[in-house]
Amino acid sequence: MKKVFAIALAASVLAFLSCESTKQESAAQSPEPNKVEQASTPAAPAEKEVKKESAPVSTAISSKSQYKKLLQDIKISVLSSPRETVKGKAFASPYKIQVTNLAGEPLASLKMTAEYPASRKQETVNFARAEIVTDANGVAEFTAPVPELSASASVLFYPQAPSSDPDLIKQASAIAAEAPWKAKSNLGARTGILVSIVDYRQDGKINIGNGSQPSAQALTGSLWKAGFMGAQNADFHNSIDADDPVRIRSDALKQLSGNSLFKYVIYGRVKYANPITQDADGYYNVTFTGDMGALNISSGEVLLKAAKSVTVKDKSEWKAISNAQQEMAKLFCEEVIYSLSN
Repeated sequence: MKKVFAIALAASVLAFLSCESTKQESAAQSPEPNKVEQASTPAAPAEKEVKKESAPVSTAISSKSQYKKLLQDIKISVLSSPRETVKGKAFASPYKIQVTNLAGEPLASLKMTAEYPASRKQETVNFARAEIVTDANGVAEFTAPVPELSASASVLFYPQAPSSDPDLIKQASAIAAEAPWKAKSNLGARTGILVSIVDYRQDGKINIGNGSQPSAQALTGSLWKAGFMGAQNADFHNSIDADDPVRIRSDALKQLSGNSLFKYVIYGRVKYANPITQDADGYYNVTFTGDMGALNISSGEVLLKAAKSVTVKDKSEWKAISNAQQEMAKLFCEEVIYSLSN
């Protein structure tokens, strides 16, 4: 009996010791609770990454020195621009820009100025300014107002200056990004337009006789191609030679005899800038200077004044002259398309 008891007791002791050994091994293999939390918590590099994302956020520019320093370390890129539109019709999409430093890092929360065409007085386009702000990627959008004028101009983008100091604005303009701003004339295709362009000979005298009005004919043809089918030639050479809008309007009223279909007169002069020359290769060189204007027949108001210059060369002297007249007509036509409107 004692022998049986001793054997049972020994078995129990062995089982107990085996259990304790298993617990110790299990404890040795498992990590401590504190160490597990440290392993699952983001380490220091993750904190640096968060700081890197917020680094581009810029502070407000409050002094001239800060502003000038910014201008020395900035790059402004135009990402997209809207297609041209017509006066009175909104652009189909906004302008989109991105602003970075010279190292390519985005400048966020930076106030930018968008300077855009707002009004016109004859050949002078007046600009207005709008504020836009860059996002975390240094990107900003500018939705231009509905055009109140027809013009072929530009929008400038530069950091908002802390003051209206002309020197600061000049420095900002020097590094500004530029995007096209184009709004065509809203004149109807059948709007009546009288066209009178005076050509001059090399001696400075008016080229008249035999119905010679090559520049007027070239401009009328260009206007037709542009969709202004109401354009028609007229001849007011003496009044145009004098550059007298009052006389030009009087000439137009006399010719029209009460015809109210015609609304405008486009007039101008095309002159030789210097005598025709022929180079060593046998090409004739022709340079013309031209000035043009447009007036409202009803009111007599001069709506547009512009000056242009072209140089053309050709083996044929006649072709050189003709091509120069055509090129001048194209420039005049473009001025009408992007200047004259209701």
